[in-house]
Amino acid sequence: MPKFVTSQNIEIDLELASLGERILAFLIDMFVIFVFMVLCLWIISSGFDRPEFYFIPWVLVMFYSLLFESLFQGQSIGKKAMNIKVVKADGSPAGIVNYLLRWVLRLVDIYFMSGGVAVITIIATKNGQRLGDLAAGTVVIRLQKEVSNADLIAKVDENHQVTFPTARVLNDSQIEIIRNALNLRKEGLNDQAVILVSQKIKGLLSIETPMPDVKFLYTVIADYEYMAAKEM
Repeated sequence: MPKFVTSQNIEIDLELASLGERILAFLIDMFVIFVFMVLCLWIISSGFDRPEFYFIPWVLVMFYSLLFESLFQGQSIGKKAMNIKVVKADGSPAGIVNYLLRWVLRLVDIYFMSGGVAVITIIATKNGQRLGDLAAGTVVIRLQKEVSNADLIAKVDENHQVTFPTARVLNDSQIEIIRNALNLRKEGLNDQAVILVSQKIKGLLSIETPMPDVKFLYTVIADYEYMAAKEM
């Protein structure tokens, strides 16, 4: 199950969007496109008869999903209405390349066999991925309700003793880099990343400690989360 790290660096388990939610989101998007095309035809019939106005609407319709998902962090109008979004398989935000791969394979996934390919692959794959998701390394998740500050504070150990007070000067992106390095080590993919990130953080915070690199990085994360929660 993918995880998401909030701006306060609290990990939250994510739920995959159901097949029904994804179908409803698609139907809402199709309705939006239909209304848009009807409006364009009405404008043309009202006398706004310019050559480019025949071309632009079709381009917008063709690139609808790519355009909206790229501009609105993985959400089309239909996905926004259903409170679902596209993210990478590890829960991190998707990028333009991910959205582009999903869009390219829509032709096979959705428009071939009237969406049958997408339905079959979503049901058959562990993380509910259509072919476009498999190629792009993405999943579609159900967004969590906004977590209150009280909930976030409750997740922090009240008895935590801050070891490195200067950890508070770090930002969310730097904490995410630390997490990624630790995850790479945990998965046996890259031990060197922990060493390099540890050295970088020690230099950034002017810290000298005999603490092992892994323990040091976990301590920095815990200190950061505790101090961030206390400032809410």
